[in-house]
Amino acid sequence: MKERTEEQIFSKTPMQVTFGSVMYELKPLPIIKAREWRSLLLTTMKAVVGDMSAEQTPTTFGPALSASLVAFPEKVAELVYAWAPYLPSDKINDEATDEQLAEAYKCIMVMAYPFLAPLVLSMKVTKSQLS
Repeated sequence: MKERTEEQIFSKTPMQVTFGSVMYELKPLPIIKAREWRSLLLTTMKAVVGDMSAEQTPTTFGPALSASLVAFPEKVAELVYAWAPYLPSDKINDEATDEQLAEAYKCIMVMAYPFLAPLVLSMKVTKSQLS
């Protein structure tokens, strides 16, 4: 995945992803729709990793991890299609690889969380003030 330039960000240029042998566009969402998607992400990931957050023992960790690994790819696909409902999901599911789906999800996460780097910087700046 290539990093987006300022020009691409400000002009809302879609990111290009390939599913199967076809290239598709993932369009950035406006603020309200992006918030809604992040809320869906939180709900979805709570369901996937919920078992992992319980107190783990050597006998429960393996099954919880396995359940999460089995559920995660399906949930990622749902999240990709929730971000880009215009994508032909049936065609993509028949032709794309899991690696291609993971790459599309990564692109969406970049667009969904543009505040991550500024948040880290803000935390560094304010941490010194809180001490």
